[in-house]
Amino acid sequence: MLGIPLFLPLAGGGEEEVHYSLLHGLFLLSPFKEFIPQPDKQPDLLLNTGIVLAFIVGFLVITVRKLKVIPEGTSQNLLEIALEGLTDLFIDIVGEKGRKYIPFISTFFLYILLLNFIGLVPGFQSPTADLNTTLGFALIGVVAVQLIAIKELGFGSYLKHFWGEPAWLGPLMLPLHIIGELAKVVSLAFRLYGNMFGKETVIAVLMGFSPVLLIGHFEIPYVPLQLPMLLFGAFVGLLQAMVFSVLVAIYIAQFIEGHDNEEHH
Repeated sequence: MLGIPLFLPLAGGGEEEVHYSLLHGLFLLSPFKEFIPQPDKQPDLLLNTGIVLAFIVGFLVITVRKLKVIPEGTSQNLLEIALEGLTDLFIDIVGEKGRKYIPFISTFFLYILLLNFIGLVPGFQSPTADLNTTLGFALIGVVAVQLIAIKELGFGSYLKHFWGEPAWLGPLMLPLHIIGELAKVVSLAFRLYGNMFGKETVIAVLMGFSPVLLIGHFEIPYVPLQLPMLLFGAFVGLLQAMVFSVLVAIYIAQFIEGHDNEEHH
């Protein structure tokens, strides 16, 4: 979010603008810097993702070690409130038969939510503002949905679903269904990426509008014009994490409910 624009000379004599976050220095000082990609590859996002993952693992380890029947402490109460709320939300989508998949869907929501929120902290960038991250999430989600469908329907019924009815339209319906599943990957990836990248870009632009940066006189007080956008960015981060996880839940429910309707018929 708070990238520092620097310029690197190019072979042709021009300059290329490269955005660094404050975390970039950790990479440059790291003993493993020779194994880290070049600055223009945005390695900061790898560190940001690792920080979020370490936070989640640390929070769960601390909480699980002190679990009690009657919740005590902030961490267990927060965890139970989050899990109960997400279960109540997703159970209405996937139904009782899909209850066992709610932890998988909830993990998507919580992980993406924190990856979105870390971009609101000065010096950090949202990994979800990078297409590589969102494409990875989309591929995991859609592939997992296919595996769940095979488990729930059986491989024969799964292929039958793609072949469609009536059977003589199968040669036409099969490629359409395959394209539809691939379109889910594109939709999930670009929706999350587009919203988060747009939010990060607007915040960076608003930061640059501060008089101290425009005029170049550091005696002028810094005016944080980006603060209203930061508040809106928190809402966008929550909304996009919810949209992504709800869509994955809907994709799972489509296979489960479709199978139930066939059995009922």
